[in-house]
Amino acid sequence: MHKEMVEVLNTHVLTLRKPIMINGNEAKELTYDFENMTARDKLNAGRRIKADGIPVSVEEIDTDYHMYLFAAAVVKANPEMDISDVLRISAKDIQKGASLARDFFYIDSEE
Repeated sequence: MHKEMVEVLNTHVLTLRKPIMINGNEAKELTYDFENMTARDKLNAGRRIKADGIPVSVEEIDTDYHMYLFAAAVVKANPEMDISDVLRISAKDIQKGASLARDFFYIDSEE
């Protein structure tokens, strides 16, 4: 995606170490948008992780929850995608995404 377009949309890009197929297309990168996530988006990420049978402990340090927050941010930037699409990326890639979510919601928010 062109840098100017990313900046206008207020999104960021995670380059995947291992591309995956999403909706019939190879994805080499995922755009994500934490800035425009709403309270409802965050609640829906929490509902989704619980529906998937994964208990959330302390949200500030729960890596699994951070993965779902990142997936929700990807869906925010790409409404044609589903959280389940994002959760198919490699473990290394989702770990990077989880770190981005943690930093945005819990590290940077302390400023």
